[in-house]
Amino acid sequence: MKRYLIVLLFFLPVLTGAAETNIFDEERIFSGAEAHWIASDKLIWNAPLNAERVEIRYSLQADIRFSDDEVTGGEIIKLEPGAALTRRQSDKFRHISDRRVFRVNSDTETIRQAVKGQVVAIAYDNEDRAIYATRVQFPGIIDELFSYDGILGPAYHEEGIDVKLWAPTAQSVSITVYNDSKNPVGIFQADEIPENGVWHFRGPEEWDRMFYRFTVEVYHHINNEINRFEVTDPYSVSLSTDSYYSQFADLKGDESLKPAGWDEIRKVQPRPVDISIYETHIRDFSIIDTSVHAGHRGTYMAFTHNGIGGDNLSKGMNHLIQLAEAGLTHLHLLPINDIASVNENPANRIDLHHPYSRICGFIEHEELTDACARYGDTPIREVFEMLADEDPVTEKIQKPYNVPGRMNGLAAYDGFNWGYDPFHFNAPEGSYATDPEGAQRILEVREMVKALHEAGLKVVIDVVYNHTFASGTSRFSVLDKVVPGYYHRYNPNTGEMETSTCCDNTAAEHAMMEKLLIDSVILWARYYKIDSFRFDLMGHHPRYVMENLQKALAMLTLEEHGVDGANLYIYGEGWNFGEVADNRIFEQATQFNMGGTGIGNFNDRIRDAIRGGFFSWSGREQGFANGRYLFPNEDDEDNRSRQLEGLLSQADRIRVGMAGNMAEYPYLNRFNEVVTGSNEYIGYTLLPQESVNYIDKHDNETLWDNTQAKLPFDLDMDSRLRIHLLSTAFINYGQGVPFHQLGTDILRSKSMDRNSFDSGDWFNSVDFSLETNNWAIGLPPAWDNSDRWDEHRIILSNPQIEVIREHMEFTNAVFREQLSVRYSSPLFRLETAEEIKRRVKFHNTGPDQVPGIIAMSISDGTCAGETLDEYLDGILVLFNSDLIAQQIHIGIRGLDLHPVLAEGTDTVLHNTSISNGTITIPAHSAVVLIKRQDGEQGSFPCNPFLESE
Repeated sequence: MKRYLIVLLFFLPVLTGAAETNIFDEERIFSGAEAHWIASDKLIWNAPLNAERVEIRYSLQADIRFSDDEVTGGEIIKLEPGAALTRRQSDKFRHISDRRVFRVNSDTETIRQAVKGQVVAIAYDNEDRAIYATRVQFPGIIDELFSYDGILGPAYHEEGIDVKLWAPTAQSVSITVYNDSKNPVGIFQADEIPENGVWHFRGPEEWDRMFYRFTVEVYHHINNEINRFEVTDPYSVSLSTDSYYSQFADLKGDESLKPAGWDEIRKVQPRPVDISIYETHIRDFSIIDTSVHAGHRGTYMAFTHNGIGGDNLSKGMNHLIQLAEAGLTHLHLLPINDIASVNENPANRIDLHHPYSRICGFIEHEELTDACARYGDTPIREVFEMLADEDPVTEKIQKPYNVPGRMNGLAAYDGFNWGYDPFHFNAPEGSYATDPEGAQRILEVREMVKALHEAGLKVVIDVVYNHTFASGTSRFSVLDKVVPGYYHRYNPNTGEMETSTCCDNTAAEHAMMEKLLIDSVILWARYYKIDSFRFDLMGHHPRYVMENLQKALAMLTLEEHGVDGANLYIYGEGWNFGEVADNRIFEQATQFNMGGTGIGNFNDRIRDAIRGGFFSWSGREQGFANGRYLFPNEDDEDNRSRQLEGLLSQADRIRVGMAGNMAEYPYLNRFNEVVTGSNEYIGYTLLPQESVNYIDKHDNETLWDNTQAKLPFDLDMDSRLRIHLLSTAFINYGQGVPFHQLGTDILRSKSMDRNSFDSGDWFNSVDFSLETNNWAIGLPPAWDNSDRWDEHRIILSNPQIEVIREHMEFTNAVFREQLSVRYSSPLFRLETAEEIKRRVKFHNTGPDQVPGIIAMSISDGTCAGETLDEYLDGILVLFNSDLIAQQIHIGIRGLDLHPVLAEGTDTVLHNTSISNGTITIPAHSAVVLIKRQDGEQGSFPCNPFLESE
């Protein structure tokens, strides 16, 4: 998720339009948008109790006005008090169901006309003077009268090309078709005025690859006018540079938009519990990879350098292939749909290969003038490298990004943004294509997907349906120009746009926003062969929408569509916050609501327990892996008993997380109580695939950065590396779905940046040549970091921290070995709650546990039931987070160090010793021991608390 919004200087219109125009002369009369037309016969509104009568007034000319307590203009629809909501309505509109309900006295045709104009609710006193008025919100009536389940957007058929636009509140719609030079070749009207809100345009096959826009005549409350908007197609599949025009393109039948063999690709999906995920951004992956052709760096095409079919093998793709060979299954791509926050035309950008003086050609500011004169034609990257070499905590590198402010500095002109700024949901982003003009982006996304498939990797795309970049009259507004006031979520009292996500919140509880979401995912799955979808801020969507999406995907089959839709994995951020929090508007798709759906949720419980909270939020408060109680840092002022209490609490959270974060998993907690995972608000899943276990992703500090902030300053480098790997081992050896950020295995740093969404390639790129991990390359940009700069200076200047190539090679090798261990046995990837509850046991629990040791056994012995691994009776996984080796007595005989580790890179693990059931675990280590079968299933402990639930 992106936490802040950037406005680009080269796009001048405001994002949400002007403040809503007050239709009345006196603010004492008019207030907000408190009336809700939820059905053809019902309006919810807490009208004044002293009102003699109330009415709806609508005007197709937007001419309703108030003067001297009189209302002029518009047509009247009478309201009667005393209506009641049905049970379904009370649930659907639960957040306003306690308000007064009025009966609407009108026929359907009048209502269909009313919503095409200005609509207000007015209360009158006993002398028939207007005493109160408010704007009417009416998505409910739109859903009732205009919901549509057919195809929208462009569609190709034998007779030509159709395009359909759903715009039920529009008074007129036409389409203008343009040639390549953007000269209009014709303006066309719809076949007929639609009853269902769908405007249908029919064109010849010559429209293919031409560009188009709609002209929509529609009322918008933002300016209280009937507007004529020029707007692109919400269902655009291709676009011009910077998305000024939609383009007709045939995703199904145009062979020139398909790589060789595209239609023959059939992807069999793994079980969800067999998935592991590696998250990347398109630019991060290759923008500084010199083994990639210069024109392909930072683009979709960088992924095609996979060494197959004569293509060269880039360092980045070699890195991914090695991870895939170790077991990694999925590559997660940050949003690749069309976004509004990056200029797609390279001629209008400032990137790091440009001369430094180019900055001053775009940004006029006295603080930059001297630097531009001093560095002249020297490439920006070389200047930054020089500045970082001179002073690893310099402010000078971040200054151009933040002068004269984030919205007007270098960040507004470079080619980087995380991409959580959706403009068009169904078209690929043009800035990642070698040519942003038109359909080349379609071909190149498919080339990328094919190349990753050849490399053994499935593709995840990050989808952002919870908000749009803009609304109102902004140049970046699409949905809200087509159907103003419908696709977004507004405050039920003020009518102001809800923005809890960061930006303009959409409302998937409205039928046609739900349809757009589902149609969009189906398009990416069917026409781009995407294997998995990660939902940004999924908790802002209803649970039923996500379940309906699963059903829709299940209709895609390998035989008919080349897609195994029923087994595509869905996961997301089930955070509970904002105006929808605590199921206020609907049952949300949040962590504790999604159990049993099979949809994954990010597990922040295990994340914070392992690494401690984010440094930017919690300071140097330590986690289980990086020193809590065992080696406190200089800022830990808790007494020993409180430190121990915190460590044991973190241990319980890790145990539940490693058991798939199962709500019903029984275990003995630190208080000597047999409880289930849901105790203390920890476990929330009913299936292990529903827990996406992670310790870092693009948000907040990287694992490496966060850990360095937590550790004692004088800790040696070897210990720092081991602690980093211990942290990843908790994820790789646990039940559930492991998730890692690109570069975690090579100690990726962002120089302590806590929110790098707009921090450019300098802070975000990953170097697969292992020349740098980006540690201490200057203070991170001020906008989200300056309040911590004093601490950053100390941490980034720590002489104990010096990352070299050998360190990154070591951690990468050990990380791959962790993956190899995970995929060596199905016992690490149990599929059901019952299997986990029976087979997974934690030792060293309760109040007398040895601090810093977590011991987990996974049984395939006789007590476990059906044999899952024909070679093993069981596995024992041991974690020691202490500075010194520790011993624990488990009592399981016949254990051996896992062969991958016994022959592995981390020779410290070879010092693990076993004597009479007592095991010595090296410091800062994760050890996996196995007990082999001797021809038949033997004994291995199961969970003793299974019957004590």
